[in-house]
This record gives sequence, structure tokens and C-alpha cells, in this order.
Amino acid sequence: MSELALIVDGTRHLGWKEIQIRRSLDAMADSFELVLSEKWAERDGSITEPRRLRTGAPVVVEIDGEPVITGHIDDVLPSYDARSHSLVVSGRSKTADLVDSSSTAQPWATGQTVLQVARRVAEPFGIEVIAEVDVGAPLRALEVEPGQTYGEALIQIASYRALLLVADEQGRLVITRPPRATLKTELALGENIRVARGRFSDRDRFGEVIVQGQGAADDTWYGAPASGASGRAKDDGIKRHRPTLVLCDTSTDSSSCSQRAEWEVRRRWGLSRGITYTVAGWRHQDGLWRPGDLVPIRDQWMFDEPVEWLITEVQLLLDERGERAEIRVAPQSSYDIEAAPEPERESDVW
Repeated sequence: MSELALIVDGTRHLGWKEIQIRRSLDAMADSFELVLSEKWAERDGSITEPRRLRTGAPVVVEIDGEPVITGHIDDVLPSYDARSHSLVVSGRSKTADLVDSSSTAQPWATGQTVLQVARRVAEPFGIEVIAEVDVGAPLRALEVEPGQTYGEALIQIASYRALLLVADEQGRLVITRPPRATLKTELALGENIRVARGRFSDRDRFGEVIVQGQGAADDTWYGAPASGASGRAKDDGIKRHRPTLVLCDTSTDSSSCSQRAEWEVRRRWGLSRGITYTVAGWRHQDGLWRPGDLVPIRDQWMFDEPVEWLITEVQLLLDERGERAEIRVAPQSSYDIEAAPEPERESDVW
């Protein structure tokens, strides 16, 4: 069984009875919630001090000595009487400050890449930004709307280049595009898969996605191209008339709007075709389960033959049902900058 430690001010806090760690390709900050419930022990006739943790404290969550989340404590919820107590502690990655914080409208950059913009925005928060992939061409002048969080704005401009923003184990902001690795360990029905559940829905899919915005004009780019930026993309799997309009809060051009529209179609399709597998333990043969990796799947109930799907979210759990991982997977093409949604067969029942 794995050992989880919460490290605060150099002290390792152990003995957690319930654990939930959530990491996702669709969240800029990872999160944790830990629960301790026990009777207070007596030493020399006196009750020992319960562990004291404070909100806002820097924290590292480790599993078997390996860091998983580096960030801060958001909530401390003690509950106690004279002989027993319970303690719930939750928190998120350093990047949560970008998710939560907003400011007045201000220009961000002119002719800079997503990486350059992200570094400029994250610097006052003390958050390091790295790129695992090519971040693409520079963007035109960008502006954050009043009250819009920095995280929302960064996620939006990253989508123009089909990029994802996630946190890593050190609390850094990582610009990436999956897959990050291909696992050797399979998810196999009748072997390591305990439970599987799927979600197949067209509720958030549309036959046509229209993206509109406007750009900040300059001496070389003005008039209709700057004021009427737009792009369209079709989802051929939706036969009914179902259009949707996405308005850009940041400055953009028609090329970026078109790429954003294609991205929206692929992402909505992928999110509508997810499966969650539950397996024992938190590790595969090469390490901890994490989002962004391709995993081989043998599930004869869902697929006619073995496939490789992308891990989009992982929850590491411990409670009265034991230690386990819930692994959500989706088709890789839903995050692929090149691929479009696969054509759907008429024989498909989902």
C-alpha cells in the first residue's frame, strides 16, 4: 500500500484515513482532499496535541517520497470533542492563484507566443512556466477583460494554438499537447479493471461552431480584418441544425478563430465519448497514473479490438473501499491538433 505524506514547514503529516487527489488535462490546478479521524492518544496522563495546519501554508503532497502536488492549503476543517477529532485538509497546486485571480483590463502583449505571454502573466505570482511542445506562432495584441481571471484568459489564448495548460508535480505551469507518453501497462477487462462506466452524450455537441471576436488594430492590421474576426467548423456527427456561437474575450484574428472553432468541435466530441476505469492501487508498472498519457485498452465489451486512448483525468482515492485509481480516458483525436472527429458508424449504439 502506498504512503501519502503532507509536508508543511518541513514536517511530514502521515496517517490519513481518506484521500482524494484529482489531476486533469482540463484543469490548470491539481487538487487534494485528505481526512484524518482518530481518537486522541494519552501520554503520561495528558492528551496529545492534535496536528495543527494553517490555511495558506505552502504544501507538498508526496506519495512514497515522490511529489505529486506542490501548492498551498485552501481549507482546514477540524471537528472534535474531548476524546476524538477529525480533520479535513484540502488544497491545490500553485497555479490555483492564476485560476482564482483577476484584474482590471490591460494589454498583455503584442506579437508574443503563448509561452511568452504565460511567463509574463505568471511571474508576479512566483510561478514558473515551461513548454513541453512547440507553442506555435506569435499571437496578436491580447487584452484581458475586467474581472476575467488570468487562468480563463490563458486557457483561451492557448486554445487558439490547440495547447493545454496543466500543473506539474513541482507546481509549475506546463504548456503541453498530449500524448505525453505511451504506457506499457494495459487496462484490461477481467484483469486489472475493477469497474468501468461510460458517458456517451451529444448534449454539448453542435453541428456548427462559430467563433467571433475582434482584434486590436495597428498600422498594418485594421478595418474589417481587425473588427470582424471569425471562424467556423462543422461536426459531421451532428445531423440536426444545432449551431453555437463562441465569443472571444481576448483580442484575436480570423485565423485564430478558425483554429479555435476546430478545437471546440474536437474537444466537445472527445468529452462526449469518455470512459472511466477503476483499478486497484495508484501505480502502473512505470509510475503513478497521470493525465496526458496514452494507455492500451483491452475491453471487449466496449471495443471490437485493442485500442489506445488518452488518459484525460485521474483520481487517486483511499477510503473504506481501499486504495484505487479512477482513470478517465477519451479518444486521442479529441486533443489532436491535426485530427478531426472520427466518422461515426450507423451501427454504433452510443
